[in-house]
Amino acid sequence: MALASGFFCMAGCLVKYGSYIGVYRMAFFRFVIGFGLIAIAIMLGRVTLVFNNKKLLFLRGFAGGIAILIGLISITKLGLGKGMVLICSYPIFASIISAVFLKERLRLFDIGAILTAVAGIYFIAYEQQQGFSLLVFGKYELLAVLGAMIAGIAVSLIRKLHDTDSSLAIYFSQCVVGMWLVLGPSFSNKGSVGLNGVFVLLGIGATVTVGQLLMTEGFKYVPVKTGSLLLMLEPVLCYVAGVAIFREDLNLSSVFGSVLVIGACMVVMADRKKKALPVKSNLSV
Repeated sequence: MALASGFFCMAGCLVKYGSYIGVYRMAFFRFVIGFGLIAIAIMLGRVTLVFNNKKLLFLRGFAGGIAILIGLISITKLGLGKGMVLICSYPIFASIISAVFLKERLRLFDIGAILTAVAGIYFIAYEQQQGFSLLVFGKYELLAVLGAMIAGIAVSLIRKLHDTDSSLAIYFSQCVVGMWLVLGPSFSNKGSVGLNGVFVLLGIGATVTVGQLLMTEGFKYVPVKTGSLLLMLEPVLCYVAGVAIFREDLNLSSVFGSVLVIGACMVVMADRKKKALPVKSNLSV
C-alpha cells in the first residue's frame, strides 16, 4: 500500500507537468495502457482472467473511472497539492461505507487515527497560496470532494470483490469501463500532443498501472480502513514532490500536517494485532 502511494505520487507529478495535454486524453491513455499491459500478459499466457461478480466489477469500473477523471481535473485546476489533498479525503467515506455495508468494525481508536490523519491533510492544504477553508468551497473544490466520495465507494467495492475475483480482474474492469467513459471526449480534443506529451502519457499509464495493481492486491490483505490510511501517505508525498520538483513553498503548517498523517499510519500499522495470513498472489506478471 505504501509503494502504491509512491507510484500514485509519480503519476500525479506527471499529470501536473502534462496538464496541457487535457484531462480526457490523460485519462484515456491511463486506461488504455493498463488495459494493454494486462492484455499482453494474457496473450503471453502469464495470467488468466476470470470474471465472477460481473455486476460489482462493472460498478467498480464505473465508480473508479469517474473518480479518476475527477482527480485529474482537480490536479489541473487546483494544483498538485490542493487537488490531491481533497481527493485523498476519500478514506473518510471508504471507512464509513465499509462499516455500514461490509460490516467492518470501526473502533474508537480507528476513528481517532482517521481524524488525526484528516487533520494532518487539512494542515497540508492550509499552506496553499490561496488558503484552505472547511467552510468555503469553489466549484472545483466541491467537485474534488464528490470525487473523494465516489473513490470511497470504489475502494469498498474492491474489498468486497476480493471475495470472488482476482486483483487483475478487478483492475482490468476499471480499465475497460473507464476507457469507454472517456473515449468520446478524448478524441474530441484538438491539437497535437507532441513527442514530449507521448512520453508523459506513457509515464502516467505505467505508474498508475503499477500503483493500481499494488493497491488492489494490498486490499486483499488489509481492511479498508487500514489500507486507506496507508494510502493517505500519497498527499504527503505529493507535497514533498511539489516542493522538490515544482518549487512550491514549504512552511511549518505543511511539516506538521505531514507528521500527523505519517504518524497516524504508523500507529495503525503497529496496532494491528492480527496479521493477515499469506495468500498466494493472483499476480504473475
